[in-house]
Amino acid sequence: MELLQQQYLEDGLLIMLVMSSGDSATSKALVDENGLTFPVLVDPTLEVFKRWNPSYATPSTTYLRPGLVIEEIDTTWYPERIEELLYGE
Repeated sequence: MELLQQQYLEDGLLIMLVMSSGDSATSKALVDENGLTFPVLVDPTLEVFKRWNPSYATPSTTYLRPGLVIEEIDTTWYPERIEELLYGE
């Protein structure tokens, strides 16, 4: 995910990791240990998880078009799909 974030950030891709367990110390440790540059949110009440992942699949990926329109929920990152969403290719 970090490599995708770095590769496509200038084109508008923003990756955010939502953790369903842990706390701010856990998320900070994850960020520090892995050198992550994207936001990591802790969601112990599952409010965000339920909103963006109605199938409750884990792990999951939610693609959003500009305007926060949900495009697809999937369980795998596909670089080709990201390019299609960003560039319409």
